[in-house]
This record gives sequence, structure tokens and C-alpha cells, in this order.
Amino acid sequence: MIVKTIKSFNQITRNALSEKVEGYVNKSKSLEAEILRIKKKNNLKKIYRFDLGENIDGFSPKVNTFLENLHKNEVLFSKLHQYPDITHLSLRERLGATFNVPRQNIVISAGLDSIIDLITRVFFEYKDTFLMPVPDFFLFESYSERMGATPVFLQLEEDKNFAWSENTYYQFNELFMKYRPKIVMLSNPNNPTGQIIPEEKLIEMIELASSYSSFIVVDEAYHEFIGDPTDSIAKYSNKYPNLIVLRSFSKALGLAGIRLGYLICSNHEVIEALLLHRHHYPITQLSLNIARIALKDKNYLYKTQQNTIERRKLLFNNLKTLKSFKYIPSVTNIFMLKNKFLPATELDKRFKRRGIIASHINISGVEQNDYLRITIRTEEDNLYLFNVCKEIDKECQLLS
Repeated sequence: MIVKTIKSFNQITRNALSEKVEGYVNKSKSLEAEILRIKKKNNLKKIYRFDLGENIDGFSPKVNTFLENLHKNEVLFSKLHQYPDITHLSLRERLGATFNVPRQNIVISAGLDSIIDLITRVFFEYKDTFLMPVPDFFLFESYSERMGATPVFLQLEEDKNFAWSENTYYQFNELFMKYRPKIVMLSNPNNPTGQIIPEEKLIEMIELASSYSSFIVVDEAYHEFIGDPTDSIAKYSNKYPNLIVLRSFSKALGLAGIRLGYLICSNHEVIEALLLHRHHYPITQLSLNIARIALKDKNYLYKTQQNTIERRKLLFNNLKTLKSFKYIPSVTNIFMLKNKFLPATELDKRFKRRGIIASHINISGVEQNDYLRITIRTEEDNLYLFNVCKEIDKECQLLS
């Protein structure tokens, strides 16, 4: 007997299975297996990972000290049988003090992907509309479309380096008034472009959305790479109950492995609805404790900022000398890179032959632009990337 399993699924799941939103990472493939394959195929001893947006400096030394003390005093082994704090109270209090918001306005979950998923589950019904700039974080589109929502895309302009221009703001207003989206989703700084929306312009957008009972989700995952790490559009959350701000421990704080993100919103109905959908225990107690320790080390965040700025400036100055390459200036540790003569698939092949793994940008808004997303690494690794690009540049000049 043949059972047509898919017919047993609910309508949302059946619709979601037909959605094919691409991104930076293919979750059906093992990265470890891919690395071994590249090494073997190209007879390489070392692979350079420029693909995941991670902080190459890692996490605060205070976290190391904390973990060493746990091991030394056998505290870790005596606690693993216990359930974690379901309220996340201690970490929410520290985050509240950091951003000067009430702890009741904070929801913690397993990374920002989990939180974006929660938002779409709370808000969207079939055929609801959401607005997002493109390119932007692909999970906005992916999770929203799984719930049956319809995207309205605000196209950022390549000749403006995908920055928000006066024309972009005009187009935003036009699209918003035409479609009246339930939610506007955007990242600031943008992922993958590394561009930033000025605060005063962001406030104008929030106020427009507020006038029509729409919500704005601002993903600040990469915000700690610029300026004061405690500065956030969340400082306006009490004024605007339609503002939802997302933050992460995965980027500048260097703790991608603990899978911890959080949301700030003053609208208690939104908070209550998110907690309704969230798992009881999305975060381990160890992750909660590590996150609390990491927040104490502001000096480490400042050092990370300075390191990133210096490495990025040196790499960009080097890339400027190459005739066949174009990069998009960035304020974070990621940026977009393309070769003017080679499609992204071919550039990726040439990188892999030399041991470099970059991120494909198979996302709305730049599908045909042939960019790869690159993560700033150590000065030594960045120099290797530049030298590889220089070799490819010479190859392209022979072809032109």
C-alpha cells in the first residue's frame, strides 16, 4: 500500500515544501564533507573559510576563564542533569541594563533564525504581505513565505553600492502605501552588503509604519562591529510599540556556537505571543551563563571593532588595485565581491581550487549579479585571498 504522506500535512507545510528560497548555506550538505572533498580534489593542505560571517577573533578571554573554572571546580558536571532557567531572568536583566530597557521587553531564543521563525508564526496568515529590501537576509523571505506570506521587494541599486539613496526612501514610501505590509523586515547593517541605514531615516520609516499599524523588524546582528556596542535603535522601542529589534551573540561577540539571539520590543502583546510559540527550554544553562559573561567585556568588543576596521581597510586597499574585481564597501566583517568577467560559479571554482571557500549569494535582489559574500579574516588569511584574486585578475586580463 502506497501512502501519500504529503496529503497528511497541513496546508502551510505543503506550501512551504514548494518554496525554494536560497541563501548562503545549504543545510542539506555537510560542510565538513565538502571541505574534505575540496582538499582531496585539489591536493590542498589548508582550507580558508571566508564563508560564514564569524568573528575570526573568537570570543572574550573572560569566557575562557569562566569555562576553565567550571572544569577545574567540576561545577559543569554537577549541573548538567538540571533543567536550565526557563525565564532567562539573569541574562534578560543584564541585557536590559545594557540597552536601558525593561527586562520584560526581551525574548531570548536559539539564535536569530529561531526568533525570525517565531515572528513569522505569530504574525502571518496566508497571503499577508511583508516588505523587505533586496538584497537582505534571506531568512526574512524564507520563513515568511513558509507561512504563506507574500513578499514585496524594495530593490537596492548596485550602482549606489546597494546603499539606501533618496530614491530608495521614495520607493519605500511608494511601496508601503500601495501594499500596506503587515511587517517590514530589514537588517541594519545590511547582510550581505554591509551598508547601514542612518538612524534618522530609520525613524521616519518606523513612524510611517506606526501610522498604519504595521510593524518594523530591525535585525542588528552585525551592529556591534560599528560604534558603541550598546547603541541600538531599541532605545526608541518604548516610544514605538511597532518596533521589534533583533540582536545576536553570534557575530562580534564570537559565540556562534552557543546559538543565542534575542529580541527587544515594548509591545507586551507581541512578547506574550512570541513566548506562546517559543519552546520551553530553547537555550542551555551553559549558553545563558556564557552569554552573561561575554556582555561584561566591552573592551574585547572594542578591540574586535578596531581589528576588523584595520583588516578591512588593508584588504579593500589591496582589492582596489585589481582591474577585474569589484567589491561593495562595508562597515562590518562581511562584504560582497565579484569578478567583472567571471560568473560567480566560475569564480567560486577558481577560489576552491586554491583552498578558498566563499558564500554563494543565491538570494532575491542579486541572483544575476554574480557576487560572492566574503568574511574578513586575519591579516595573513586576507593577504592570501588578495594574492589569489591577483592571480585570477591576471588570468582575466589574458582573456580580455
